[in-house]
Amino acid sequence: MRLLDIERAKGLAILLVVFGHVVAREAPAGNEWYMTSKSAVYSFHMAFFMFLSGLVFFMRAAPVASFQEYAVSVRKRFMRLMPAYFLFAGLVLAAKWGAQSFLHVDNPVEGFSSLIDIVLFPMQSVSAFLWYIYVLFLFSIAGVALLTFTQGRLWPLVAVGIVLQFVPTIHFLGLGQFTKYFLLFALGGAAARGWEMYTEWVDRLWGVALILFAIVLATGFYAGQAWIVAALLSIPALHGLCRREFPGSRILVFMGGMTFSIYLMNTLAIGFTKAVLLKFVSWDGANFVFFFPLLMLAGVLIPVALKKFVSPRIGWLDRITS
Repeated sequence: MRLLDIERAKGLAILLVVFGHVVAREAPAGNEWYMTSKSAVYSFHMAFFMFLSGLVFFMRAAPVASFQEYAVSVRKRFMRLMPAYFLFAGLVLAAKWGAQSFLHVDNPVEGFSSLIDIVLFPMQSVSAFLWYIYVLFLFSIAGVALLTFTQGRLWPLVAVGIVLQFVPTIHFLGLGQFTKYFLLFALGGAAARGWEMYTEWVDRLWGVALILFAIVLATGFYAGQAWIVAALLSIPALHGLCRREFPGSRILVFMGGMTFSIYLMNTLAIGFTKAVLLKFVSWDGANFVFFFPLLMLAGVLIPVALKKFVSPRIGWLDRITS
């Protein structure tokens, strides 16, 4: 069953991802408003994304009966996620290597080490924006293993997620992002298992949560370790909002169905568009008002167009980007 509130929430989450990718590293001068907004969005947007991912994953996930069954599950999850990761990471590496000599390129290729980073250090790689797919694969295989070990109980996974909040950041294999976000992934599972109770409380509290969430973002109370406050408040605030019809909600439902494709391709689309525009005009100062909507549109419309009109012509590409 397709839950429209989850589709809207996914659509909103991917819009926030595209917003954050408009500026990768070097900020346009005189546009502190964007960097301040990006800092606020980064305090919660991937946490909310991980919560939704956990919710969807645990709606279907179940303990396995044997190691062989687990191995089959791992293989299925690998084939579902990692071919797209390696394909688009390779495309990013090739595109940056080919273009960096004559176009502006964020996070350029630095020899063979850039290839190693894609495999072993996803957050430090030239395709760092794809880390979510890498870590989601780790979450899914760890989730099945833990669900089997706990005989289907979710609360131990939430407990593990809480403990992992206190583990030092490890960059190898994206484990820093694993420890940071596993709690949100597990909370998504808990929401899926107690769906009726969860949605009842969200419907009751979402208005208050939305106000508190706005206050946290407006006051900057999300800095440092306080990001978890914004992250947790975003769940009832944004999901509660997305459980209602509002102007533009149908667009979010459509984008929710295109989330994976937009995630894979938005940075490439934004990077190409930005590189071309920067050949003719600076994006500093008031020019960014012109750049910003164009880059947002490029980050959404180009991936959607490629998915709708190009991918169906190439069967294997259509499968791995769905």
